[in-house]
Amino acid sequence: MFDWHETRNNTYICEDDESTQITVFTDKNGYWRGIRDQHITEDRYATAEEAMKAIEDGEAEFVKFRPGPKTCDWKPSRNGGYYRYAQGAVLTAKQASSGQWYITMNGSIVRDKWFPSFDAAARYASSLMH
Repeated sequence: MFDWHETRNNTYICEDDESTQITVFTDKNGYWRGIRDQHITEDRYATAEEAMKAIEDGEAEFVKFRPGPKTCDWKPSRNGGYYRYAQGAVLTAKQASSGQWYITMNGSIVRDKWFPSFDAAARYASSLMH
């Protein structure tokens, strides 16, 4: 049974039957894909619902995610802040209304970590991947 939850940054997360977190997100071309355990859906979907249904029905094939060198750089996101891919994870750095910065990993906030600048947040996020 999959219980999907929409995050504030318009991705969807759930845990599969083995308690592995799955995130459904839009790629840079606007297609929806799923990612789990450093594996990404080979197919791309027109809607989040199509992607979630394919994952639930076992029709989605997950392949090893191998980001190219350019995808490892921080890029501006459509919803404000920045994002990057690292070791199969989607990292985001966003600025709160307080002016402080925070990190999310695969749509989940890294709790109790606030940073005075994007650079400080990005360095910390990168350290999570080593």
